[in-house]
Amino acid sequence: MNPITPEFIQAIQNCSGSVLWVLDEHAVTIKPSQLPNASKITFLTNRVDQAEQLQNERLDCLYSDFDFSQFEHGQFDLLLYRVSKEKAVVHHVINQAANLLKASGQLLLAGGKNEGIKTYTDKAAKYLGCDKSIEKLTKDIWLAALENQHQDQAPLDDKNYQTFADIGEENGLTFVSKPGVFGWNKIDQGSAFLLEQMPEFLKRLNLSKDQTTDSVIDLGCGYGYLLSNMKQFGFKHLVGTDNNAAAIRAAKATLEKNNLDGDIIAANCAEGIDQKFDVVVCNPPFHQGFSVEGELTDRFLASTRRLLTSGGAAIFVVNTFIPLEAKAQNYFKKVDLLANNKSFKVIRLTGKRPFHRD
Repeated sequence: MNPITPEFIQAIQNCSGSVLWVLDEHAVTIKPSQLPNASKITFLTNRVDQAEQLQNERLDCLYSDFDFSQFEHGQFDLLLYRVSKEKAVVHHVINQAANLLKASGQLLLAGGKNEGIKTYTDKAAKYLGCDKSIEKLTKDIWLAALENQHQDQAPLDDKNYQTFADIGEENGLTFVSKPGVFGWNKIDQGSAFLLEQMPEFLKRLNLSKDQTTDSVIDLGCGYGYLLSNMKQFGFKHLVGTDNNAAAIRAAKATLEKNNLDGDIIAANCAEGIDQKFDVVVCNPPFHQGFSVEGELTDRFLASTRRLLTSGGAAIFVVNTFIPLEAKAQNYFKKVDLLANNKSFKVIRLTGKRPFHRD
């Protein structure tokens, strides 16, 4: 069990009132039997897989882009939060804590020293107008306890968390993004490199005469950079999918900004999407631990194989040091290197192999 989870559960045990547990990319596995008074706990997460897991356990879990507007002022006695990887997200949650917690309600922050937990604790103590208490749980993990005594301090800089921003223009398109999306304020170099290879990729796509490249899915679409660019290549049906609620919102906003029709679906690695596609495009989420040894690699490759039509093809971009080709050969008959610029490589996958996980 994550070393933070027992500490949070103990805090719930000691709390006689209502509890909000905020979850980001640091997943937890919890069953109702582990929780004291589970009915008094509300979970809020921006990850659809986490929401589904908790909801399957019949726990009260809401999925959103950390939208706290659905809660009342001073609704909670205790707020639990393992700090996120992105500073703007952490600042947003801390800012909201002052409104969500009752007077003298408690905020528990947990995280690693290298995740900035001590700095976040200092900022939260100042914002909430309280003394700080922080203890070391393990070699790397710290836990801070803070009491809400908010006295109208200036909020922490959350980069206007809920607001969309135009972050670039290209090929007559404007890209819209927001904090909470990985690489939210720039055009990703890997995705741009993949886009450069699309003409050659499509030229090599040997569909049978009765097939056309009508449909494309962007697996892990982020704010929709690759997906919105697919229209120029003649795709009629655009679908993007992502696990992150912020990415889902941003991708929808990008399509709307450019008057493009498409479906944006919240799903964990395209789970639950039954449609077949002529093309899968993918810039995998390295920030979630994508590696050739990881289970995430297999999930992306298995989903890609499942989503493709019989004559379809996938195009991936990965860092050059990631040996994606090795695992891809378990799923596809042909694994071709299209381009390598010494930072990224673009790989084409064709010919689905029979696979026992289907």
